Amino acid sequence: MTIEITSDADLPKCLNTPSKQTTKARQLAHLHSGIPAKKARGPRPQGFFSRTVIVTLQNGEDVVIQFRPEPLDLVPFLVARRVLGVAVPDAKVIQDEELECEGIWVYWMTCIPGKTWLDGARGRVSQTRVTTVRSLGRILSRGYVDDSSELVIDHKLHPHLELLLASEDPQIRRFHVVARDLIGKLDQLKNLPLFVAHFDLNDVNIMVDDNCDVSGIVDWELSTPLPFGMGFCRIHTLAGEFSEKKFHIPPEFEDAERGFWQEIWDGIPENVRSHANPEAVQIAVTLGTLLDDFQLEEGKIGPYNPVVVDALPKFLTYRIPLIRGSGSPPYSE
Repeated sequence: MTIEITSDADLPKCLNTPSKQTTKARQLAHLHSGIPAKKARGPRPQGFFSRTVIVTLQNGEDVVIQFRPEPLDLVPFLVARRVLGVAVPDAKVIQDEELECEGIWVYWMTCIPGKTWLDGARGRVSQTRVTTVRSLGRILSRGYVDDSSELVIDHKLHPHLELLLASEDPQIRRFHVVARDLIGKLDQLKNLPLFVAHFDLNDVNIMVDDNCDVSGIVDWELSTPLPFGMGFCRIHTLAGEFSEKKFHIPPEFEDAERGFWQEIWDGIPENVRSHANPEAVQIAVTLGTLLDDFQLEEGKIGPYNPVVVDALPKFLTYRIPLIRGSGSPPYSE
């Protein structure tokens, strides 16, 4: 199980205050880069599974030092960085015997410029949503990893759906018919290209510049490549919004959502487009929507958000623009 940090008190004594974290981070950044540190600060909010410090070096460069109570799998970072470039942080291990003896692993990462979408769009979300969502599509369109999704479907997605169908949880049983239908359609997805897919694409993990164009995406550690379309299933909550525990479609939803898909289709290589059959992509988006709400944790269906599950029946009626055409709404009534 992933170790959660509920407060600084969960960390060993050498790191159990923000000032201790910034002091240690400055020291490590200097040792790793060979350049003295000028200042350091902790971002807000901090993550649930780490403590992060942004260190500014004497040459003006910002770097990220992250303290974690368990080792970090860097492979997802490397895969995403290879295809998406500087929009993904470069990540490396920093060896520190003292901290490792205390059960803390340290990582150095390049700093993505800008603010989180949550902070950068504060007070102007409706005015900037189209810009942010469209530019996100522009970045994710570069996510090609491989020609075939067959291995991921056989070894990851089929077992995931089988676990859903085996569950006796009343909330999950509501979607057994959908899961059974999707498991019968998996073979149609095997020819879809494999694309990077972020595990938790949200307004804290998406970074934006002053104009609210996306400058990068952080926190890739639990991510894995998926069939083209599955990784875009968060379009509901990117172009829409939750308010008072209910999902709402703001006036700019379709401009943002259609803009996102336009950037995806315009940005993917021709060889990818020729294999991205719209009907198969639609199945992939629906599959991603279902499995995103009932994610796996250590081989079991992990805790799910009941608010999102309540919106799931509506989300499952979503049809991508290439399927629904120009005059139909994104969701069925």
